[in-house]
This record gives sequence, C-alpha cells and structure tokens, in this order.
Amino acid sequence: MRKVSLDYNFAMREHITDGITSEELNEHLNLANEGLIKLSQMVEKGEVGFPKLVESDISDLLNFVKEGAGRYDDVIVIGIGGSSLGFEAITNGLLPYGYNCLSKDKRGFFPRFWVMDNVDSFKVYWILKHCDPDRTLAIVISKSGSTVETAANFLIVYKWFNEHAVDLKDHLVAITDPVKGDLRKIVGMLNILAFTVPPNVGGRYSVLSAVGLLPAALVGVDIKRILEGAAYFIHNGKNIYLTMTAIYNIYLTRGKNINVIMPYSSRLKSFSEWFNQLWGESLGKRYDLSGREVYFGSTPVGAVGTIDQHSQLQLYKEGPFDKFITFLELSKHDFNLDLDGSWYENYNYLDGVDLNRLLNTELYATEAALKKASRASMKVVVDYLDEFSMGYLFMLYQYVVATLGIINNINPFDQPGVEEGKDYAYGILNRKGYDEKRKEFESFNRRDRDFIIE
Repeated sequence: MRKVSLDYNFAMREHITDGITSEELNEHLNLANEGLIKLSQMVEKGEVGFPKLVESDISDLLNFVKEGAGRYDDVIVIGIGGSSLGFEAITNGLLPYGYNCLSKDKRGFFPRFWVMDNVDSFKVYWILKHCDPDRTLAIVISKSGSTVETAANFLIVYKWFNEHAVDLKDHLVAITDPVKGDLRKIVGMLNILAFTVPPNVGGRYSVLSAVGLLPAALVGVDIKRILEGAAYFIHNGKNIYLTMTAIYNIYLTRGKNINVIMPYSSRLKSFSEWFNQLWGESLGKRYDLSGREVYFGSTPVGAVGTIDQHSQLQLYKEGPFDKFITFLELSKHDFNLDLDGSWYENYNYLDGVDLNRLLNTELYATEAALKKASRASMKVVVDYLDEFSMGYLFMLYQYVVATLGIINNINPFDQPGVEEGKDYAYGILNRKGYDEKRKEFESFNRRDRDFIIE
C-alpha cells in the first residue's frame, strides 16, 4: 500500500499574504463536492466512463501478453496525444532509465518500445531502422482511426511490414472503438486482433484502458497494480481530491492563468506532459455549456526539479503573479548514492549526503523561496513511485480536472478547438467531404509579401 498526502500550507493566508482564507476554502470545497456528485451521476448514467476502468476485465490483455512472450524484440506504439502520453508516463516512471539500451537479460527479456506520435520523418525513419519487422509488434491506437498523424504513421508501418512479407495477424494489433470508425473498418479488412476503448472514455482519459495498459504489460509493467492504485484512490482519496480541486478553482477564479506542475523526479517528467494535455484540452474552452463566451482555462506548464530551478524558477519567483505551482515529491527513491565531499573544502557540506536527500532538500528550499516571495504552491507527496502510486496519481488528476470543468459549467470531455485544426488539415489534403474547409482555409490564409522577410 502506498501513501499519498497533500500539503497545502503555502496556498493558505496563514503563510502567504494573498493566500486562501478558511472561509474561501470551505466555499469551494462545497462546490467541489457538488461537482463530485454531478460527476458520479454522469458515471452511473454511462455518460463518463474513465472511473469504471478500474473494474475492467483485463484477462484478454494479459493472455495476449503471455502468448506473445519472447516473440517480439520491439513494440512500436502508433498514436498521439491521449493514445501515447499515458503509456510514456508509465514507462518513464516505472522502467529503468535508458531501458531500450539495456541488454535483453537486463530488460527481463521484455521487448524494447518506441512511440510513433509525431509525423516527423527523422523520428519514424530511425525507429524502423532499429527494428526487425519479423520480431516487431506494432500497436495502432485511435478511437476513430481518422487522426491524421496516426493514420500516416500506420501507413508507413503497414508498408514496411508488407515490404518484408510479414504476416500482419502476428505483428499488428489495434486499439479502437468497439463498433465504428476507420480503424475498426481496417481491423475487419485485415482480420487483425483489436482491443477496445469504451465509447464513453475520451483519449486523454484513456490511460487506464487498453490504450495505456496493453503496451505497458508488454514491457513488463504490473498493470493489475496500476488499476489497484486507481481503485484505491476512488475509495480513499476523496479528501485530497476535493481539497486540490477547491484550491485549483480558487486560483483559477483569481486569474492565475499559468498552472505549473513540478515533480522533483526525472521519472515524472512524462507524467507532467500527460498532465499538460489533460489540463489544457479539458479546461481550455471558449464557450460554457450555456453557449456563453467565457474563454475559460489556464496554461499548463510542466517543469522538473531540480532542472527547472535553473531555467524557470527565476520567472516563477520574480515574474508576474500569474502562476500557481504544484510540486510532486517522492519521499523514498529506489537507490541511495552517497556523496564523499571530504577531499575538497568547498564540498565538505555534501559529505555523507545522498542524492535523494539533496533532491528533496532542493524541493524544500524552492518552496521556501517561493513562499518568501508570496508565490502560492501546494505539494502532493508520494511515499514511493511504483505501479500502485502511478495508478493513484492518474485517477486523482482525472477526477480533479473533470470536476473543475463541471463546476465551471464547461465540458471537460470535448476538444472543439483541436477538431477545427484537424478539419483544415483534411481540407488542405483534399480529403473527401472537407471541400468547404479547404475553401475556407484558402479564403483567409492569404499571405502578404509585405510581411515576409527573406
């Protein structure tokens, strides 16, 4: 069992001059609780599905992994955004640093992994150069199958497999909608295996579905424990979740339009990138549910301690008062590396200190420096990072973000701003049915030579 706690001292009036009063906190705690009730109702009606993922039967996933054990040297995940960021957060957090560089025996004979997200020919070219098609499994992930980046990278891999006369049924798996979409049609055409994403689970809320769990299991992650951690949050994390939601909501309403998440561990860098999509895409909305123009949201920023003490902290401490910062602390780390500073006078203060103590000391020092400047922050403390605590953190932040949307009368489950950009791209590429979008793009995308310098 892993312990998670919330320290919000430095968000409160008792510690910083413009901090939250107890009365404000109680008012927004009531709002958060109302949001939880509405979210629970949406879950029970089947409108929202991510909390129910903890009850999923994953036996098919585990059987697939067991049957394929030793067959593959490489796994290529083809997907972008919610189809890849959660998996990357899992692997960054739970696998050894430089996992792909390890020998097979040091990887436990699990395959290497590669993520084809961006349509960057340099990245895609070198991923394929690293892999032997006869020893590679590709997992193409898209609920609709129409995401242009995923479609393009899938076509590259499909051609690569065919050029090497690979039997697709043994080397290609899809994760998609159970009944509809382009990828579902392709599954039928190619007669390949497919796992499903529930229709009521959006991409950025899908990390605890097959989207995140299948590729994670293939590289040796205990996905049962991830789901156990997520379920433990649902049953035991209410006080932490409601308080975090209330505090975020207060600072949102105060106009803190930059929301920084700053883990003090390189293992959580990809988690902060996953958080960025969850926060930005869920809460950045022009219209509320009444159709009123609200331009709601704040900009998520991922930082990593101590690295970003040397790049961003100056701005956080002495720049505009437009940021709220959440630290993530690991109380315990996997290794103890002790320092010997006895041989040099100016390093004596490090003698006998281990890197873990130094890392957390720098976190405490950063908190104190920000507090002195009256910059608000709070801190989520995890006693140890493993599958259980990763599952807890995923579900915690999904609940927080969904509830923030609900109590502010915006839809945290759609992304109309993203869709329009996709539609313009389809029009430019002459996709059938998008002629009007192409014409619209051409009508206002005229460039004046007067404003181009060569």
